[in-house]
Amino acid sequence: MARSLITSRWARRLAVSLACGVAMAIVVAAALEHWGARRTFDLAEEAWNAGDYRAAAAGFRKLAERHPRHGLAPEALFRLGRATYLFLGDANEAVEVLRQLVRRPDAGPWARRAQQQLGEIFELRQGDCRQAIVEYQRMISLDPRGDGNDAAQEAVARCSFALGDFEQARAEYELLLERYPESALRPRALAGIATTWYVTGRFGQAVKAYRQVLAETREPALVAEAGFGIATSLEEAGDLAGALAQFESVRASYPNPGLVGQRIARVRDRIAQQGARGAPPRAQGE
Repeated sequence: MARSLITSRWARRLAVSLACGVAMAIVVAAALEHWGARRTFDLAEEAWNAGDYRAAAAGFRKLAERHPRHGLAPEALFRLGRATYLFLGDANEAVEVLRQLVRRPDAGPWARRAQQQLGEIFELRQGDCRQAIVEYQRMISLDPRGDGNDAAQEAVARCSFALGDFEQARAEYELLLERYPESALRPRALAGIATTWYVTGRFGQAVKAYRQVLAETREPALVAEAGFGIATSLEEAGDLAGALAQFESVRASYPNPGLVGQRIARVRDRIAQQGARGAPPRAQGE
């Protein structure tokens, strides 16, 4: 009986010791993995900051492949995709990496950033505006209240315009105004709406929209764009006197004053031709 008790106690102590040993091994292994992943990430980031993007990409790839469950893995994939796209010139590989990131259930906020990057790749590098629209809209859908959705919505409108779908572009700009009324991009959306009116021959509507831009912003580039847009719209509408006055008012501030000078000369020639025929310059709406 005594021997049985001793054996039982010894067995329990052995089991406890083994359990403690296993637990300790797990803790040590987890710590080694954590610090290994952390070290790999830090080295990749050092290479990035030094401008060695190939080494940085290799480091981020190593982390993602060797420590796929680590909390740094989603960011590593994003940085890998970004380096591959921006600095290594391989847009196709970047798309593959970013798609892998988006599919991860633990991607968190990096999924939205990946979708934004995918939109930029298809729009700016691949020239595929249709797919870019899909990527930007997916970004918005991941968090309808997320930061940067107004910029993504503007990109959808911009891509629609690039595809020649001017009515859809105007609808997308109007959606930006509706969903994000406090957005800093509001004046740019108004300028986009004005441009869609202009290219579809609705010059009166274009003038109204451009004037709304002037009422809402003091940003020099937008002010110059809107002022020039008003002038060209008035000219196309046949209000040559109004167009001439508007061109002259924006000549000093427009980035290309030579172009404005050419438009002024053209309007003056048209006014002179009308005068020679005995027809006064027509004001807008006449």
